[in-house]
Amino acid sequence: MTRPVTVGLDGSPESRAAMYWAAGEALRRSVQLRLVHAGGHPYGDAMVRDAAQELAERHPDLPVTTDVADGPPAELLVAEAGRSELLALGSQGLSGLSGFLLGAVGQMTLARAEGPVVVVRSGQEEADDDRRPVVLGFSLRKGAEEVIAFAVEDARRREARLRVVHAWSYPPTYGYVPAAMDPTCGAEIFAAERHAVQAALLPWRETAPGVEITVEVAAGNAAQPLVDAAAGASLLVVGRCRNRHGGVGPHLGPVAAAVLHHAACPVAVVPH
Repeated sequence: MTRPVTVGLDGSPESRAAMYWAAGEALRRSVQLRLVHAGGHPYGDAMVRDAAQELAERHPDLPVTTDVADGPPAELLVAEAGRSELLALGSQGLSGLSGFLLGAVGQMTLARAEGPVVVVRSGQEEADDDRRPVVLGFSLRKGAEEVIAFAVEDARRREARLRVVHAWSYPPTYGYVPAAMDPTCGAEIFAAERHAVQAALLPWRETAPGVEITVEVAAGNAAQPLVDAAAGASLLVVGRCRNRHGGVGPHLGPVAAAVLHHAACPVAVVPH
């Protein structure tokens, strides 16, 4: 049975933006869109029903189902993510600041979900034919195939370029300023990192020959290059290690947290 694209609705402008984005994604994937409201608020039924009616008028060919459920919102949304192709959530802007905020429910959902979760902010509603590049935050760590596959497939569906961004740090054995002391050293490491990324992507170039894949390699923390690349992207894809735990349970890594806070396009967090 084909899994749906699901969106969590709470009545906020951000969740409506996520709904519009998710509708475009469901149409692109030729699957149904599922609207869910978690928490059992009295207005939930009417809100979800009105949202479904609006989508029926906008997209007559899009099958839409709805559900209003009682219970802890984060637990319900985590369960929805596990049985959906992806779960879309809204994110609130921080008034007066340059960043954005995910509430506690969103953070817990992202940290625990077993499926991809896409965070959308107000103003990021998707165009009908958005072929801007898809950006992938790439890691050479083993086990990230699910993240790469998600990004490649999204670029293929959009008929868009996949822009792969990989950041690396000098090994500790090189000390603090190897490139400043020996520029050749820095160039050699840079070339080796690029070669390793290109080699890791080779199978994906073969399985998706219609997708143009470009590679960008930078030294240092990955967050800033990814935020910069997101300015002209349709989607930014980053990974989350399933076995990453903090003092109070699962949590996002620093790169995912940073791009969720600052990226100018929707962000997909894919567990691996």
